[in-house]
Amino acid sequence: MTQSLYTQLTDTPQTATYLAQATLRDILLPLILGDETEGISYWAGKQLATKFPLESIADLSQFFEQINFGQLSLKKQKKNQYFFELTGPIITKRLADFKTPDFQLEAGFMAQTLEQQLQVTAEAKATVENKKRVTIFVQTDTNDPIEIPLETEAMVTMQTPEVTPIAPTEPAEPVTPVAKASFSSVANLPSRQELHRRKKH
Repeated sequence: MTQSLYTQLTDTPQTATYLAQATLRDILLPLILGDETEGISYWAGKQLATKFPLESIADLSQFFEQINFGQLSLKKQKKNQYFFELTGPIITKRLADFKTPDFQLEAGFMAQTLEQQLQVTAEAKATVENKKRVTIFVQTDTNDPIEIPLETEAMVTMQTPEVTPIAPTEPAEPVTPVAKASFSSVANLPSRQELHRRKKH
């Protein structure tokens, strides 16, 4: 189900729009959830990640772009710590348009994804720095391994949009000029009386 759903969604020509995401995430959800927005968004991100298990950080970055979360890059990695940066037009726009845009949905998704990949407990926190960029810090605990349930969804195979090569344009055939039709002057046309006389003869 996971792979078929992912393929179906990525094959849809209509892409996510900024208006739709901003309306739902930065206007509607805060109105409904209030002070619980961050916590519930983080939980929702973890739940979403269980529906789309990803095999690597490279797949995670590609999925983020496809789902219109932004451009995710791993900036630094220590033993149990991962420092990511989230950038791109969607991030710049949300930071400019809203006072406190929430990125805990992305953080929850990343925590669950690394937890599934590494099979150890992982937690993440998104932080907005100077209204210019978003950093997501992921902390893993190798002393707290987890077991992946047998009913876990299979890893998603990422889809890369196929680019159809443009065939070279064939040279256009020369256009043969069309000869102008010759028209008799109206003055040279026979009058009604002349036509009447011709019919008599």
